[in-house]
Amino acid sequence: MARTTKKKTVKKKVVSQQPRKARSKPILALLFFTAAVLLFVAVLDFDLSQSSVKTTEPTQNLVGVIGAEFSFWGFNSVGIAIWVLPLLIAGLGVRYLLQQNPKKRVLSFVAAGIAQICAAGLAAMLEVTGVVQAQGGLFEDQLSQGVGGFVGELLANDLLNQYVGPFGAFLILLMGCLIGLVYVFTDNLGKFFDYLLGSYKDFLSGRSESKEERKKQKAEAAEAKRLARIEAKQAKAEAKKQAKADRAAGKNTAKNVSKEEEDEADVVFDTEGDARPSLLRRPDGPPPGLKRADEKLAKKEALKLGRKKKRGSKPLMDEPEPPVAAEPQVEVVAEEVDTPKKPKLDPATIKIISGEKTEKAAATIPEQRGDYKFPPINLLSEAPDLSDATPEDHASTMEALVRTLDEFGVKVIPGEIHTGPVITRYEVKPAPGVRVEKIVNLDKNIALGLKAMSVRILAPVPGKGTVGIEVPNRIAQAVCMRDIVESRAWADAKAEIPVVLGKDVTGKPMVTDLTKMPHVLIAGSTGSGKTVCINAIIASLLYHSGPEDIRFIMVDPKVVEMQMYNALPHMLIPVVTEPKKVPGALKWLLAEMERRYQIFATENVRNIAGFNAKIAKTKAEKEKAAEMEAEMSAEMTPEERAAVSQVEVPRDDDAFEIPRKKLPYIVCIIDELADLMMVAPADIETGIARLAQLARAAGIHLILATQRPSVNVITGVIKANLPSRISFKVASKVDSRTILDGGGAEALIGKGDMLFIPPGTSNLVRAQGAFVSDDEINGIVEYLQEHNEPPNFAEEIQNQINSSDEEGGGAGPGGPEGGDELLGDAIDVLRSTKRASTSMLQRRLRIGYNRAARLMEELEERGIVGPENGSSPREILVDLDAM
Repeated sequence: MARTTKKKTVKKKVVSQQPRKARSKPILALLFFTAAVLLFVAVLDFDLSQSSVKTTEPTQNLVGVIGAEFSFWGFNSVGIAIWVLPLLIAGLGVRYLLQQNPKKRVLSFVAAGIAQICAAGLAAMLEVTGVVQAQGGLFEDQLSQGVGGFVGELLANDLLNQYVGPFGAFLILLMGCLIGLVYVFTDNLGKFFDYLLGSYKDFLSGRSESKEERKKQKAEAAEAKRLARIEAKQAKAEAKKQAKADRAAGKNTAKNVSKEEEDEADVVFDTEGDARPSLLRRPDGPPPGLKRADEKLAKKEALKLGRKKKRGSKPLMDEPEPPVAAEPQVEVVAEEVDTPKKPKLDPATIKIISGEKTEKAAATIPEQRGDYKFPPINLLSEAPDLSDATPEDHASTMEALVRTLDEFGVKVIPGEIHTGPVITRYEVKPAPGVRVEKIVNLDKNIALGLKAMSVRILAPVPGKGTVGIEVPNRIAQAVCMRDIVESRAWADAKAEIPVVLGKDVTGKPMVTDLTKMPHVLIAGSTGSGKTVCINAIIASLLYHSGPEDIRFIMVDPKVVEMQMYNALPHMLIPVVTEPKKVPGALKWLLAEMERRYQIFATENVRNIAGFNAKIAKTKAEKEKAAEMEAEMSAEMTPEERAAVSQVEVPRDDDAFEIPRKKLPYIVCIIDELADLMMVAPADIETGIARLAQLARAAGIHLILATQRPSVNVITGVIKANLPSRISFKVASKVDSRTILDGGGAEALIGKGDMLFIPPGTSNLVRAQGAFVSDDEINGIVEYLQEHNEPPNFAEEIQNQINSSDEEGGGAGPGGPEGGDELLGDAIDVLRSTKRASTSMLQRRLRIGYNRAARLMEELEERGIVGPENGSSPREILVDLDAM
């Protein structure tokens, strides 16, 4: 009875406690799952405009005000790690659904908190390394505190990073996050890792068992093959002995012997009616041409015997096995070693297109034009003659290229080989079904296989159905400035402002027209050839145009790069070295652009070429200017046409002077744009954008250079108005995309290797920049300084640039009622002309554009003139004669 009572008591405990636990766990699990889904939807639909901190408008979040506010403070606290929270809540729901140990449920909450905090720290580390950015990235509309929130910032940067460094902090946070996540979903970490280790061991053991099984089957097949050979030899020997005995006895049993041999062969090889084993019954062995077929057939039959033996089949003969030493195994090994080899490429079958030899012209540089004496060509050095690679070398490289691609499963057909001074392009045609992207992704493997510094893949080659792999030459040939200036390409270039860039991959000289570019953006890291390219452009202009044709404005924040050019007769002002004065120079260029447009409107022409055609004296000059005017008119942008059509035509009483000699082109060269953007980014960006849009028709061209092609320097506004760009080697693919809108510049080899976007196209052209040394530049400048007039600097322009900072700082006392001291003079100008325009004040008072605009704004504030009226003059609101 006592035992019965005890059993009833235990049963009563189970009945009284178990149902209560079963009812509560699924309900809590369901609540956790619901909270996880609501949180996920709220975070997914959240942006900063939904929070009450940012706006008073009704929230638009799918989970309402609670979801918006929770998401806002969650992003502020832990950043993008808030996306881990729904997963952790769902994991806690799984714990309750599986009815796990209550004590371990509490630990799971602690693990979830640790995982959440570590995830926030990891997010903050990602922001430090630049992988994820709070501004301008994917989470820009959700983050206001930082990628990791203030929790991640405090944990990662303020605590761990200071004591264990970035690597230690990243490792600790990663392990904490992983352990926390795992513990949320499992009871025992040890069991979990034991499970992973066991799965890995099972995988390895499975592989080892399958490997042992294959070895065993192979050994059995080899043994069966050996037995079959021994049995065949014994059968042949017995058949010959029997045939000899029959002939001696006078019995003709040839037919029976042949039949017996057929039966023996059928038993040994088990061909099941296959006619091919009859080749093995020849007493003198198989024919030489069928040797490989016999080997394959023997292997096949041996595998059959091996499978029969494995299934328990009895041996074919009961005769004792002969000694192993009597088996001729050397013959089998020798037959298996004979494998076919791929034939090598014959240089005679490959089409090698050598680089174009530069054709020299008879006379390319005149001695003198007007008062300007050109520098002689002997101031430039000749290029050394280096031997090219042989056709055998190119064939060997092509063979290695095809072999490397074949190792990765890419079948290609060799194509043409184009050799250049520095780069050789190997073209291959992909086999049918081969994706071009697969070849592009193998650039590093190809460089490894060819033992090259780097390779660039052009996929596809424009106008061809091939893929080009550009490989640096072992011995690079120098591309010197003299080689191009003496070439036929320079002599035949019908360009108003020809500039020398270098030679393309085929060795063809690249001479382009600056008036068609019409502005250039140059980027490249230190030592990549950027400054040499600028010197080559300046030297080419000096060899083509005199001071009456072209004038320079140079900006050199580094101070040392362009100081030697101050002695050039082409200089309009001395080299500007102070970044604060650059906005003043750009404003003068804008004012000069507007002045020239007014000249064009007065003379009823559209651009500088049309005006110079009217001023030209000789018939040849008139024809050339007219031709240039037609080309420039056809290439004018809608913005330039609108600017010309809306220009205000000066009246006779404006004292507007029309020049009686042709207008020179103005080339503004800025060596380091990044340094200027740090001083006055708004003024620099606005001035460059305005000039790039409208200055071409006025004959003003910009050449900008920077060694830091970041988005803060090369902004979208600048890039949109500078379609012609040159990129030398840069540090990363991000920099390449910034300057070229695509990759490739990071794979260049440096030292003048460049990618060029010509005007009117988006196709990249690879070239080697022309080299001109510092000694050559100094020699050209010294010659021009000795044989020409000294530079005629425009003091008015220099004074305006020097005073641009003072003008922008506000007016000093002395004017009417404490205004600008020139305000009274400005009112006198308006009174005498009855017209109010900024350009008129600038001309009459001989002040800069900035100060004239400020005077006009002050007149508007005093109620003297009305607001701006487009391109028309402002309205005068008062009676100036009564003032």
